[in-house]
Amino acid sequence: MKINIKKSLKFITLLASALLIGTASAAVYHHLYLNATIGVAALKLQWDDTNLDQGVTPNIQGAYCTISGLEAPQGGSATYNKAIGIKAIANTTFDIEVVDVTGNTTHLDYIKIELYDAANISKGQFYVWQNNNKGSGLTDLSILKDEVWRLQWTIAWKTTANPSCNVVVSLKVTTPSP
Repeated sequence: MKINIKKSLKFITLLASALLIGTASAAVYHHLYLNATIGVAALKLQWDDTNLDQGVTPNIQGAYCTISGLEAPQGGSATYNKAIGIKAIANTTFDIEVVDVTGNTTHLDYIKIELYDAANISKGQFYVWQNNNKGSGLTDLSILKDEVWRLQWTIAWKTTANPSCNVVVSLKVTTPSP
């Protein structure tokens, strides 16, 4: 059998080239790169701390709000007509959800939140805590640009509560409503 050296060298060169191209092409798929520019979205809602009830102190940091000063007597209740407000920067819908209630919940009778517009028309209500259970909240609330809604809180402790009892309520406002 006669071996054609010229043809063999061509074949080996083509084979080596194919392997080199295949290896180089495969390496391209091992590394992908992405650059993304991330901006700050304007909020459609913001916390409103004007004309709050006496003793209520909010700490607002952008989308986050922490309220202190809410309390009710042992075996009784207290209502805060405006513990905090929500102002619409644009027409939108939103949900308000009870995320968690922690602390001395066994001594807590209930916490109810009612939402009212500037004309004192009820926009909905929900229990944050009732019958030893966390509530759910409200969904698909529609608010117009520049409207301010107040959140009225009613808090009631059982007679078993004492001055060292407290609870921490975590709510989440999602806009737009999914």
